[in-house]
Amino acid sequence: MNYHPTSQSNFPNLKNVSPDHTSHNSCIAPPRQVGYTDAVRISSVPYLNARPLVAGLEGQAGVELGYAVPAVLIAQVLAGEVDVAMASTFATFAHPELHLLPGLGVTAAGPAWSVRLFSRVPPAEIRTLALDACSRSTNALARIVLADRYGVTPVCLEMPPDRDAMLATADAAVLIGDIGLTVAGADYLDIDLGAEWWALTGLPFYFAGWVARDAARLTEAAPRLHAACVDGLTRLPELATSEALRLGIPYQRCYDYLAKVMRYQTGPAEAAGLAEFRARAERLGLV
Repeated sequence: MNYHPTSQSNFPNLKNVSPDHTSHNSCIAPPRQVGYTDAVRISSVPYLNARPLVAGLEGQAGVELGYAVPAVLIAQVLAGEVDVAMASTFATFAHPELHLLPGLGVTAAGPAWSVRLFSRVPPAEIRTLALDACSRSTNALARIVLADRYGVTPVCLEMPPDRDAMLATADAAVLIGDIGLTVAGADYLDIDLGAEWWALTGLPFYFAGWVARDAARLTEAAPRLHAACVDGLTRLPELATSEALRLGIPYQRCYDYLAKVMRYQTGPAEAAGLAEFRARAERLGLV
């Protein structure tokens, strides 16, 4: 199958250096924010793509809000350390005790910009793959794309999200989140995994959603979570301004990512995409 690598023009003004892995870009959860002792404990991925869902919760009475990368979030939910988390949908496949709130999530129908696979060789020649140790859904997505679109099942290893270190070890590397959005890929094949999933299935990819072990607690939190989404979507210019400064990227790119690339409300198409994701993951033995 012919592969047409992503043009660098789609990723203007990106840093062509190894990213800094401190603060929210590391795989260690930042310190929990001070909240309320009787609050619902909510935690989210710290990435730009979740800001419209989470920004409206900050400072709310009755909410104890924290942030952690996907791999840590799942452990927090399973351990009962948080009540509700904006976490990887992939975790719900292996943990049927987790409940997923319908109607809200982080999804994309086509290019996703921030879930990328960098490779030193053509996709069909990838034999070793460095997975982002922070990720869950996208790591599985990368393995599905390589198997089902390019016919390869590489040996995989998890590594901290450092593009150059990963590619010094493996043929290809997966990067997600703010690093995935901002790191440059001009020296490598730069594959947008959201675009690859769309080409493979014609369905949206459902990266993350609000999950909880306690269905009643999730139902209790649902009105607050829906209201926060409405609030966030009305504040996209404000969020794009502050996040562009934080990430060091142009405002317009940040706004377009939030307003045009990422989607935050889910329905039948996203549910179908999630079911397809699960079926393919199970067929490859990833669950």
